[in-house]
Amino acid sequence: MNSSIPDSISTSDLQNLIETATPEKPSMENATDEEMLNFVVDKIEALTDEFGTTFSYKLIADYCIYKLFEHHNEAHSKYFQDREEAAALCWARDAGHLQVIGTTLRKIQCGPTDFLCPED
Repeated sequence: MNSSIPDSISTSDLQNLIETATPEKPSMENATDEEMLNFVVDKIEALTDEFGTTFSYKLIADYCIYKLFEHHNEAHSKYFQDREEAAALCWARDAGHLQVIGTTLRKIQCGPTDFLCPED
């Protein structure tokens, strides 16, 4: 009987497999609300544990708010270019809300390592 399983694999072939392998990522595509929330919380807690300071939560929040602000600005521009004024105004308004949230967050002091907070 002939087997299709090789008796051995060369070191270079094994190294090539390691280098080209794509790591399996957990899929959140069909996750429940609770599964998505737990996934995000676990990732944030693991990241903030590395910093050992509350300031890390502020850094994460600031980045997330900025990305939301950026997304809303891009959506505003798209709708404006498409001459959909009502939708463009809604996206611009929400971008403004996110801008206020980000500015407010940066003004809240989170300790001696907080480089986002103004000096005054």
